[in-house]
Amino acid sequence: MLALTGLQELSSLFVPGDLDLKTLGIHLLVALVLGHILGWHFVRFAPVMGHKEKLARVFVWLTATTLLIISVVKVSLALSLGLVGALSIIRFRTPIKEPEELAYLFVCVAVGVGLGAERLWETLLVFVVMLAYMALRSNRKSGQSSLRTILHVSVPGTTTESPLSKILSLTKTHCDRVDLRRVDRLDGEFQASLFIELASTERLQNLLDAMAETWSKATLSVVERGVSE
Repeated sequence: MLALTGLQELSSLFVPGDLDLKTLGIHLLVALVLGHILGWHFVRFAPVMGHKEKLARVFVWLTATTLLIISVVKVSLALSLGLVGALSIIRFRTPIKEPEELAYLFVCVAVGVGLGAERLWETLLVFVVMLAYMALRSNRKSGQSSLRTILHVSVPGTTTESPLSKILSLTKTHCDRVDLRRVDRLDGEFQASLFIELASTERLQNLLDAMAETWSKATLSVVERGVSE
């Protein structure tokens, strides 16, 4: 008798239960709203370069998809095991340029998991606190530097003397932050790529003018820029 009861309890783990469609609908609506709010927060406060709107549109889909997955697999152990097998053959190759992008994606997954586990108020509390903290921290940093840019410098005719030290000196004079990303020296031409942060576009113009005066034949390119409002 005990063995039969044990087998029945074990088999119940593999038999899908019923989902509460009303609760699922409410949580889905909340997930869509929170995903949209998170996308707005990412565009407004995230110190990320590039087209932030393109990545922000994915937040709603990711949050709702995670909610659906957790809501379905939590009613059956068999479904959860099948999910592990299905995900094992999927390889995600989404390029993440900066750590902040990965952090926001994890927030989407966390919100979906929390709502899928029917932890509505806990999820809302953590979501609000996290976004408020990130907004306050971003505002403090934006007062220090508002323009984030990758500057590419190409100086021809440098067969004997490297202009790297002069480039770094000029950029440090006009920028709040300088991060050397790449250096190339090919066929007598010196190339350098730097990540810089400045307080305004005017300071960027002053930097470009100073480099043009130092090397009249230099090629200067602003590859990508992002502005923290």
